[in-house]
Amino acid sequence: MIKMDLRDLLLILVVTVMWGSNYSVIDISLDGIDPYMLTALRLTFCAFPLVFFVPKPKNISSSTIALYGFLFGVGMCWLMNYGMFLGVSAGVTSLLLQFSAFFTVIWGVMLFGEKMSGIQVAGILLALVGLMFIINVTETQGQSHGLFLILLAALCWSLCNVVIKKSKVIDIFSFVVWSSLYAIAPLYLMTYWARGAAPFQALLTDFKAPVLLSILFQAYVATIFGYWAWNRLIRKYPASQVAPLSIIIPISGIVTSWYVLDEPIGGEKLFALVLTVLGIALFMCAPKIANCIAESALRHRK
Repeated sequence: MIKMDLRDLLLILVVTVMWGSNYSVIDISLDGIDPYMLTALRLTFCAFPLVFFVPKPKNISSSTIALYGFLFGVGMCWLMNYGMFLGVSAGVTSLLLQFSAFFTVIWGVMLFGEKMSGIQVAGILLALVGLMFIINVTETQGQSHGLFLILLAALCWSLCNVVIKKSKVIDIFSFVVWSSLYAIAPLYLMTYWARGAAPFQALLTDFKAPVLLSILFQAYVATIFGYWAWNRLIRKYPASQVAPLSIIIPISGIVTSWYVLDEPIGGEKLFALVLTVLGIALFMCAPKIANCIAESALRHRK
């Protein structure tokens, strides 16, 4: 195992904490802007003005870039925003989106012939039990629908990972910028089709500075910087060494949501959240756990 440089460790801690707190930022911005328009503006700023300065990814077809943009912008971002608009809290959203890791591994088994370990299966089952508890403590029908949309967003995120793996993307920074460009038109069309002209008119009359700052944070910090930093570290260190640290994301999301948004966490909900976090942690750390078991067994034989 490669020893992680202290600066890289601090960078990944900053990124994971930032990604977790970003869900609270989204929750706050949804009080001042329509979820359709919020998604469209986030992807617009991801693309502009960077698309004028960042070269288009080489050896990647436009159809692949467009597919990723649709899955990321319309699939992951819009579904997540609308799920939160329906009442799913920032903390629960940050947790459920980590189910994308489960879906990604399942796609790997189905499409790439990869194998799933018993420890990973145990982690999935434990997280699913936690999910059942979360659904059980959900208060309204709207929130239940929101939970379903968040899980669909996690599924779309996992498909984004499949696209990246199959297309063998190297320059993820350029890829995210250009794929965002392809997501803009569908998102604005969806906005007009579902909401009419009202969200566009609201940009001229009710658009406030805090909402703009929130969108800029989501676009440039959480998306552009976050993805660049994360994938830089994934290329530098083994994925098994970096990926488990993503468990910090839902922990940061839950804590930030509780502290900033005063999200109530009763006993049943806390139990459900802890159970789900433990399941995700077990799944993420499965390779390390398997190595430790193998090394222990080897020492025992000697």
